[in-house]
Amino acid sequence: MSGNAGKQKASSVKAQIAWAITLLAGILLILVLRFVGLEPELTREPFPGFEGQQTVLVHGLGIHEQCLELRPKQGLDYRFQASHPLSFDIHYHIDGQPLSQFSETSTNFGNQHFKPKENRIYCLMWVNPRDEMLKLSYELQFEIVPGQLQTGIPVRFVSNSEKRLIRILNGSQHELGRLETESDILNFELSRDQQKLAVLVSGVDQGLQLFELPGLEKKNSFSLEKAARMLAFSEDGNFLAVADEHQEELLIIDLSSGKKVKIELPATLLALETGDQTNELLGRTELEVLKLQFDPPQLLERDARIELAFGDQKMMVDPDEVCFAHGIPHPLFTPKAVAMSPEGLPGFLAIP
Repeated sequence: MSGNAGKQKASSVKAQIAWAITLLAGILLILVLRFVGLEPELTREPFPGFEGQQTVLVHGLGIHEQCLELRPKQGLDYRFQASHPLSFDIHYHIDGQPLSQFSETSTNFGNQHFKPKENRIYCLMWVNPRDEMLKLSYELQFEIVPGQLQTGIPVRFVSNSEKRLIRILNGSQHELGRLETESDILNFELSRDQQKLAVLVSGVDQGLQLFELPGLEKKNSFSLEKAARMLAFSEDGNFLAVADEHQEELLIIDLSSGKKVKIELPATLLALETGDQTNELLGRTELEVLKLQFDPPQLLERDARIELAFGDQKMMVDPDEVCFAHGIPHPLFTPKAVAMSPEGLPGFLAIP
C-alpha cells in the first residue's frame, strides 16, 4: 500500500513539474514574441464584407495611395477597414505639394462620400503609423454621373518606351490588361465615364482607334488625313475632338455615326480640354482661348475666359492672368501629354 502511494505521489510531482515547465515555456514564448515584435503573419485575405475588393499589405511606416481624376459633377464613395489604426487623407498636388481636402487620424474604419470642388487628380492615401505590417481592405465607387455609382479600382494607363503598348496597372503595379498597336502611339484619352479609351497612332489609315473598357475590345477605328497628337472626349462620350499642332483646324468625330466635321481655326492649337459645360470644348492657342462646341461642331467664342477656382473663390481668368499673376498654370493653358508621361494616365477601371 505504502509503495503504491509513493509511486502515485512521485507521478503527481512529475506531472506538476511537466505542467510548470510547459507553462514557463509558454510565458517565455509570449515574452519573446512581445519584445521581438513577432506577430501572426498577416495575409491578403480580405476582411469580412470586402470580398472581391482590394486588399493590400502596407509595410511599417509605409503608405498606400490611389489617385483618379474627378470633376465637380462627379463624386466618390469609399469605405475601408484596417488591421490597426492608421491615418487617412484625400489630397491633390500643385507644383508637387499636396493640398489636403479631408483627413483623419487613428482610425480603423472609413465610410464616406467625397465631392470634389474642382477638376483635379485626387489621391486617397492611407498611412501606416506603426513599425509593423498593416492589412487594408477598401472599396471605391466612382460616380460617373450624379447618382450613378460604378464599383472599380483606380489604375494607370501607361505606355512603354517603344510606344507600341499600353498597360493597365493597379496601385501595386500589377498588370490588369494590355493593348498592343502596330504603329507608334502618339496619345490616348479616357472618356468621362471611363468606358472608352481613344488612341492616336502614327499610321493614318487607322489613326484613331476606339476601345471599350474594362476588356479593351476594339470598337472602331477612323482614318485621319495626318497623324494627330491632341484629342478630347465630349462630356457624354459620344464625340471626339482631334487636332494636330501644325494644322489650323479641328476635327470633330461623331462616334455613333462615324461622321467627321472639320472646323477652321484662327491659329494652331497647343492644347485641348473638355469644358465644364455640357457640349463644350476649349482650345488653347499661343495668344488666346477658343470656346467651341461638339454638336453641332462650331467655334463659339474667341478670347474666351474660363472659371478657375482657388479654394472657395472662383474667378473668370485668361491665360496670362493664370500663368504670370498667380504662378499656378491651369491644365488647359499648358501643352500636356499626361498619357505619354512615365506615370501614365490615371483612370478608374470598372469591376464587372
